[in-house]
Amino acid sequence: MDMISYWKSTKEIYTDAGLTLITGYYDHKNQQHGGVKALGIHWESYPQSRGVLSPCVIPDATRSAILAGLLYQAVINADTKRVASLTEAIGFFESES
Repeated sequence: MDMISYWKSTKEIYTDAGLTLITGYYDHKNQQHGGVKALGIHWESYPQSRGVLSPCVIPDATRSAILAGLLYQAVINADTKRVASLTEAIGFFESES
C-alpha cells in the first residue's frame, strides 16, 4: 500500500502483530519544506486517507516513552535485532538534522 506523501524517508523500526512504528520526516500538507523528524504508527493498512496509508504522528514526549519502553523490553528479551533497530531510531531523534 502506498503511504501518504506527508511522510518522507520512512523506515520501519518495529512491528508486532500488525502494529508498525516508523521513523521519518513528517511534512504536514507538504508545507514545511521537508518536514520534521517524527515517529509514526499504523496498523497494517490503517489508518487510510482516500485509500492511502496515513500513519499517525506520535507526540515527542510519548515517542520517548514508547522507544525507551520497547528498548528495555528488547534488552530484557535479548532481542539483538530489535535492540539495534530501536537504538538506531533513538539516535535518529537525537541527531540535529
